[in-house]
Amino acid sequence: MLTVTDKAVQYVRETLKKKSAPGAALRIVKIEEGYHLTLGEPKEGDQVFEYESENYLLLDTEVGEALSSATLDVKESPEGPRLTLSQGGTS
Repeated sequence: MLTVTDKAVQYVRETLKKKSAPGAALRIVKIEEGYHLTLGEPKEGDQVFEYESENYLLLDTEVGEALSSATLDVKESPEGPRLTLSQGGTS
């Protein structure tokens, strides 16, 4: 299962609050170039990540399997903090 660091949980939750999207969570979707984040609602079969009874991250079965040994973290960049995915469970 995807590992989500505490820093990433807080970052995603803060992002969702700014988007003012009650009930929505960030969904990681596979695109040609890699992965992309969108807002979404839970669907049947999704891996649902929640914190304090609120959903914050969604993965469909295919993405969940592809990222099963990955880590979602937050790294500083010149543009500010950004989410990063690293394979193999290392960040």
